[in-house]
Amino acid sequence: MAQRTEAICDGKTIGIESIFTVINGKQINIPDKLNWLREKSRHNELFCPCGCGANLILVAGDKNLREQHFRIKDSDTELECTAVTEGKTSIESKIVLKCWLDDKLATGDVDTRVPINAIDDIDRKYEFSFLSMKKKIAVSYFRDRANITDEKLDVLDMNSQDIKLIYITDIMNGGAEGQFPEWLMKIQSRQGFCLLLSIDGVDYEKARLEAVLYDQDIDGLWCEVPVTDGMLSEYDFDEDNNLILHGELLDSMYDRAWFEFRKKQDREHDRRVRQQEEAEAERKRRQEEAEAERKRRQEEAEAERKRKQEEQQRLKEEYERKQREYQEEQKRLREAAEAEKRKAAEEFARNMAAGFEQQETQIKDENGVRWIKCEFCGKIAPVKEFSSYGGPNHINLGTCVECSRNNPAAAVEITIPQRAKQRYDPNICPECGSRLIERNGRNGRFMGCSGYPRCRYTRSIR
Repeated sequence: MAQRTEAICDGKTIGIESIFTVINGKQINIPDKLNWLREKSRHNELFCPCGCGANLILVAGDKNLREQHFRIKDSDTELECTAVTEGKTSIESKIVLKCWLDDKLATGDVDTRVPINAIDDIDRKYEFSFLSMKKKIAVSYFRDRANITDEKLDVLDMNSQDIKLIYITDIMNGGAEGQFPEWLMKIQSRQGFCLLLSIDGVDYEKARLEAVLYDQDIDGLWCEVPVTDGMLSEYDFDEDNNLILHGELLDSMYDRAWFEFRKKQDREHDRRVRQQEEAEAERKRRQEEAEAERKRRQEEAEAERKRKQEEQQRLKEEYERKQREYQEEQKRLREAAEAEKRKAAEEFARNMAAGFEQQETQIKDENGVRWIKCEFCGKIAPVKEFSSYGGPNHINLGTCVECSRNNPAAAVEITIPQRAKQRYDPNICPECGSRLIERNGRNGRFMGCSGYPRCRYTRSIR
């Protein structure tokens, strides 16, 4: 913290910055001001601003710009003093601003810490940091943004009469980082832009002044938009007390910066709209491609389904055709078998009587049923209707059931001797004794029993 930076003289506050000025670009102390303050201190006319009643003296060197301040006289050191110390950056900034105003206005009347009631007859504690009545220019400097209140700014605005009022705040109050700069927006709403002061000690030649404005970007975030930036010594005033830099009005720079920022946001908006449109077009394109692919797959699936259906229909028709062929073949075979059977039956019937004249071979019909001739009544019938049959020289002869019951001479049982093993005949079925006939099948020609389907004996033809 800086040492005591102000004193009360004749009811008026005097800041230590009042002793500094710039002559020919050189920052120096003001001799007349120094002598006047020392004279006042010798006559005990400088008092502590806290109201403790202590007398103050000026501590100021003449070789450099070391820290200047007011100090309580040794005789009053025992008094209880409650003076508020001022920040080092705050007093150094005021020294730099005092030098700047003296350098640019060259009026010699720049006063410091001027209360409002010195301008208007009101009872308010607010003050201008600097005031030149000749140029009608006042500066209000705020080290801490917490001191920027609507009440204070309204009072300064309403009581400045025709004075050009400029608001300047410390560089540390700048920056937005997306947040609403509440205190700086109070200044911007009145001045159009904010002036941010950065210093390097009390050296006026090294001080810089930035002009910025605050606005929301397309996302709603608050941005600090640079208006201009330069050395404090490069800023000046035109004939209408407007701030200029290198001959150009800050108001014009503000308009250009605001326009460029809004144009940038418009470009960003247009870019996002195009990006969104491109994304929407890409989405639609992909959707159309997906739909086309879905339709293609659906068509392929439908074509495959139809192909399978046609294949199944073809197989079904092929199966039905083969079934018909098989059934026709079976029908043909049955008809052939029946014809063969009829032929055999006819042949059997035709040769039956002659067959009983020999007693060497059994007489069987096309179904393999053995037939016997009754020796008593001459009846020819299947073997099941005979009570006895066979014997030497009686292979095909026997006694029917009726004769065995009614004819006593036929009641004698005929003993059937063991049948002698017959000689193999390749044209006779070995299972039922029927004739074998040549047939045509899937695997070629073969020998089959004429008693089919009762007898299913077959033999391949080598």
